[in-house]
Amino acid sequence: MIRILLCAFNEAKNIEKLIPSIIHEFELMQREFEIIFCLDCSTDNSVEVIEKYKKQCPITILPIENQRGLGIAFKKTFTHTILNCSDNDLIISFDADCTHKPSQLSEMIKIFDNENLDFMVASRFVNSSSISHFPFYRIMISKSISLFLQILFPIKNTKNKNKIKDYSSGYRIYKNSILQKLYKKLGANFITEKDFTYVIEILIKLNQ
Repeated sequence: MIRILLCAFNEAKNIEKLIPSIIHEFELMQREFEIIFCLDCSTDNSVEVIEKYKKQCPITILPIENQRGLGIAFKKTFTHTILNCSDNDLIISFDADCTHKPSQLSEMIKIFDNENLDFMVASRFVNSSSISHFPFYRIMISKSISLFLQILFPIKNTKNKNKIKDYSSGYRIYKNSILQKLYKKLGANFITEKDFTYVIEILIKLNQ
């Protein structure tokens, strides 16, 4: 089973476009999947939008009422999959604002399976990638941070020698088993950052 983790704050309009795209991709792949949403104190009609797709695919909604933060929301979704899903499941995280394209899922999953990886990061900084709807200054900040982290915390695929180049991309695939090992080692401290920097934190901890 493949679990898609999506955390959103008032993203009803984007969710309306995103869910059908995800369903379409998995119909083409003929793979079983579930979408797990964490609605981070959303005040729009996100719940209503999501509910109407429950007849088309398995969907779980995990609400957060009192705390806001991307790290908090993803910690809740990861904890849910770690404790309730099979160690054989694949866990895929990406943004709910349509900046990450579901059309890339098939190729990512194929590579992940063929190379028997523990986790994969979809990099914005390789030659074949493209970046849209993202301010130039934020691209440069992300590149600078990733270059710095490559020096301090190098992460290399031992099979093909490729290095992780994008430490702040949230578009990722994990084996649930590797997340379960991290949780067994660190407990609730497997994620401590409350904002987007959790993506850097969990990557470094998985490589330790």
